[in-house]
Amino acid sequence: MQKLRKFSTLTIILVLMAGLLAGCGTKDASNQEPNSNGGTGAASDDPFKEHLEISVGFWDIDTIAPKFQEDKIFQDVMKKFNITIKPVNVTWDDYVQKYQMWAASGQLPDIFATDAIGTQYYRNWVNQGVVKALPEDLSAYPNLKEYFETPDIKGLSEDGKFYNVPRRMFPTVQWSVLDRPVLYRWDLAQQAGITKEPETWDEFKAMLQAIVEQDPEGKGITGLTSSTVKMLGGFFWLYGNAAATSDGSGSDFKWIKEDGKFIPAVFSKNALPALQNMRDMYDNKLVDPDIALTKPDSAYDKFVSGKSAALLMGGGFKGIDQNVYEKRWKTVYPDAEFTENVKILKPLIGPDGERYHPVFKTYWSESYFNAKMDDKKLDRIMRLYDYILSEEGSTLLTYGIEGEDYKIEGDKKVPLHEESLMLKYPAINTLLNLVTYNTSDTYAMDNPTITNKKVRQEAVDFIDWSIKNSKLPDYDIRLTYLSTPTKDKFSVLDHDDLLKVMLSKEPVEQAWNNILNNYKSKGLDQMIEEVNAKAKESGIE
Repeated sequence: MQKLRKFSTLTIILVLMAGLLAGCGTKDASNQEPNSNGGTGAASDDPFKEHLEISVGFWDIDTIAPKFQEDKIFQDVMKKFNITIKPVNVTWDDYVQKYQMWAASGQLPDIFATDAIGTQYYRNWVNQGVVKALPEDLSAYPNLKEYFETPDIKGLSEDGKFYNVPRRMFPTVQWSVLDRPVLYRWDLAQQAGITKEPETWDEFKAMLQAIVEQDPEGKGITGLTSSTVKMLGGFFWLYGNAAATSDGSGSDFKWIKEDGKFIPAVFSKNALPALQNMRDMYDNKLVDPDIALTKPDSAYDKFVSGKSAALLMGGGFKGIDQNVYEKRWKTVYPDAEFTENVKILKPLIGPDGERYHPVFKTYWSESYFNAKMDDKKLDRIMRLYDYILSEEGSTLLTYGIEGEDYKIEGDKKVPLHEESLMLKYPAINTLLNLVTYNTSDTYAMDNPTITNKKVRQEAVDFIDWSIKNSKLPDYDIRLTYLSTPTKDKFSVLDHDDLLKVMLSKEPVEQAWNNILNNYKSKGLDQMIEEVNAKAKESGIE
């Protein structure tokens, strides 16, 4: 009997122990963390245990890389995610060619940014497995998941998969007005006898003419220069053909209906007046004669030093503040108030009596991921991107360190100093821009990204005024993304075409017809027929 009691007691103990052990091995999924494959693993797993080196291809990153070590915020983020960034440099002149070459030779960096959506090489990268798809289930990265829910980004999936992270700039296309600002030297205009800020093309040209002819500082000043040739269409097409404005990728050309048929806006009958206006400005020395050779730094230097009367650039007021005011103006003219001497050109009244602004996508360019990386590295990158989009990460990269760079007053963040965060933390912009430009967020008076408060106020006033007073051209964005056999291989590099017409010795119409015939030889007419047929099938009228 005693043996039976002992056996029963032992049996009960063993059953209880087995139950405890089983419980330890079957944790509820809600207590588990995502693993590197997008699934779940034990909560004790450390997703950042292994140090990873991540190579990043980005424009002019080699100018920022030497400052990685001195940037406290950058180093804190690197430590948080246990990663090292290995910079891979590209420039604005060679990035498209380099990425295509590296893709062909299997030498792409882990992350690289380029504007490829809509191009044939983008389709090749996806179909040939050159770029890695994001995890289909993004629930482990909630901020990134929410980012992909916005309509214009959600529509970019390929068979339900995303192969990049579009770098969003604006909430709506009306904000595109910020993407090609034109600055002009109002101080020199006044010295040349101009008393009214220009509102029409004729007034703008008259102002440039006065500055160039009178040359107030005796420096042999020229008219309008540009930070890159790719910017040209964002300004000159606004003379009556605004839908032709392009981001320079060659694949984002917009379609309009003319004479009952959809055609690329760049080939509209409104192209010739815009081209003639541009040629007249060039022939009258209202455009920098060396514009074909322009580079960002040389263009900024020319403008600030008084060798160019106006400057076409990208980056909106953030770029103006950083590249023109912070890096140049306040050193050259420490006692001259920037906003009193430099003005931003509001959208001009065109030949039809309307003010138009350039129109682009709400994002520009995308982050891609080398398909050769394993899921563990992609998971680390996705975690980094998710953090950058989070409230904590976005606040850190935008406002700096609480208590050191800003303080909280009510629902506002108040800067504690006038020092530019981009100069104090020179690498944070590179991190932020891997995922998003976040441009629209900088147009608020409590956002310190635009350091000069008067420039910041000008920025807020400019976007408010422009949205109320300028128009979007008519076009159907669905046709830009429509796929047909000829269209998929077709590129329209309108900035190259504009430059050819500008510099040509032939009459504008003849120069343009030569360009048009070249496009026709590449299948322009066939593409138009295909697009119209598919538009009809899709019910696009």
